[in-house]
Amino acid sequence: MFDQLIQMLQQNGQESVINNAAVPNEHNNGVLQEASGSIMNVIKNMVANGQGDQIAAAAADPNHPVVQQMQSGFVENIMQKFGINGAAAQSIAASLIPSVLSSLTSGNNGASGSAGGFNLDTITGALGKMGLDKDGDGKFGLGDITKMFGA
Repeated sequence: MFDQLIQMLQQNGQESVINNAAVPNEHNNGVLQEASGSIMNVIKNMVANGQGDQIAAAAADPNHPVVQQMQSGFVENIMQKFGINGAAAQSIAASLIPSVLSSLTSGNNGASGSAGGFNLDTITGALGKMGLDKDGDGKFGLGDITKMFGA
């Protein structure tokens, strides 16, 4: 899933990041990594809080509060870490985050031409591989959260 996310960020970030004069070339990869981190952190929190079913709705609506949350964290990070001005950071976030979410949920991964899809099972499986699978079922879910807090 992470490879797919990075691929989508590179494809969708060409215009908004790589060809953007407001982003120095030496920071292109860092900005894309910040976008990845913002997306994954929000998704991880949604799944942990039992809101994984809202991911598809968020991807379909660039004004969805989840998308706004992803964008907000991303904007703050790239302004602080890379010195990108607020207007440019907002513009990058507004074009990059929704387009990546849309591409991932539609399963359109462009370069390889195959449909990969982006679904809750893929997300929870990836989160489980990040060491969050406390109950050993191969996925991150409510059982893992319960085990984290000793219940």
